[in-house]
Amino acid sequence: MIFKSIRFTLTLWYSVTLAVILVLFSSFLYLTIRKQLYAETERELLTIAESVASPTLEPFRSSAPSVMDQVLEDFIGPKITGKFVQILDSSGKVYSRSKNLKEYTFPLTRSALQGARLGKISYETAKAPGLHSIRSIAFPLFNEGRLTWVVQIGSSLESATDTLDKILLVFYISIPLSLLLLCYGGWFLAGRALKPVDLITRSARKITAENLSHRLEVINPKDEIGRLAETFNSTLARLENSFKRTRQFSADVSHELRTPLTILRGETEVGLKWAKEPEEFRELLQSNLDEVKRMSDIIEYLLDLSRLEEGELPMNLQEVDLQELLLDLMPHAKLLAEKRGVTLTFTGNSPVFVKGDQLRLRQVFLNLLDNAVKYTQAGGEVELSLASDPGYAKVTVADTGPGIPAEDLPYIFDRFYRVDKARNRAHGGTGLGLSLVKSLTEAHGGKIEVTSEPGKGSVFTVYLPLSSTEIQ
Repeated sequence: MIFKSIRFTLTLWYSVTLAVILVLFSSFLYLTIRKQLYAETERELLTIAESVASPTLEPFRSSAPSVMDQVLEDFIGPKITGKFVQILDSSGKVYSRSKNLKEYTFPLTRSALQGARLGKISYETAKAPGLHSIRSIAFPLFNEGRLTWVVQIGSSLESATDTLDKILLVFYISIPLSLLLLCYGGWFLAGRALKPVDLITRSARKITAENLSHRLEVINPKDEIGRLAETFNSTLARLENSFKRTRQFSADVSHELRTPLTILRGETEVGLKWAKEPEEFRELLQSNLDEVKRMSDIIEYLLDLSRLEEGELPMNLQEVDLQELLLDLMPHAKLLAEKRGVTLTFTGNSPVFVKGDQLRLRQVFLNLLDNAVKYTQAGGEVELSLASDPGYAKVTVADTGPGIPAEDLPYIFDRFYRVDKARNRAHGGTGLGLSLVKSLTEAHGGKIEVTSEPGKGSVFTVYLPLSSTEIQ
């Protein structure tokens, strides 16, 4: 389980990355030091060749080979200590060498000999039996433009090798120890960094469908984990609200449909038992028809709301003249108003065009007018008005009804919400009309507002974006 954790993965990647970096850095450092040590040896050999060997051999450039042993022993030997010296002719044959070489002869490669004939100085490394590796210089000497001698001076690499061996030993010990310490540090830091994730995990496990009000603790809202916790809390809040709406919706649907079904059953049972005359049966059927119509309206509203929320309600968008649409509504609305003894008026002297579905917009304003008329007492007034705001068409429905208490205004567009807590059905409403009005308005890119004062009436205002033609 631990090998599949993010903490282990982070530590592993961290350790592998550091191991690669350490190895590469150590290799670079080792090679740089090695190159520097070899370069120092080569500079020393070149200095000796230029300042000691060449001037000493200058008088003997054309001497016979037999003289070279004496020259090497009497002149070069005392001046060059701790080095290996060897003198070769132009063909690469050894004529003399220092005693500390014993029986060993420096090899002079063909490329070095060819370079010497061209006047080039070359460096080579050789391994003598019983000796450490030797770094040598091949220094050419010319007489009248002709190669006469090649002087090889070698220096033991024992000191450099010892230094490099010590450096390698340090690397062999320090790199594994450093990796162990860094792995532990990475494991510790990864644990510290992921601690908030563990807290989120433990807190999230406590959340159930019955405990959606629980929220994660946000330690630092500015870092990634804090933002994740805030996002999770926001998701929980939306989920909680969704659950609440679903539960409320289920309860409301159950409540709303239970009542008409109970009425249907009760009246049918009573009618079957007591009704004798055709008129009694007619009244019974009419009452049942009203309840069936009520249930049908509830189901139709719910289907429309569900389609709106899913974005599946078909909308036939076209340019609509709101003045013409509202004037077309007035005869039907006036019939409703006259039945209630309410005066209905309309004000709006110029066409106002919006982009929308004519049937759905008609549904919006008819619902608002029907709602205003229902809740306005006889002798009251309902005023429908149309005007233009910057970029918007403004339709207002104002009534002189009982008004809406301030505490109810935030919920007035909720499904099945009624200001009357007893859910009085005297007006025959479903509690879904205003919710559908709001959803349809927003589907057209608009908004709806309500202001009300108890005892003085309510004002519902719908804002719809003007069509491009109207704006121009």
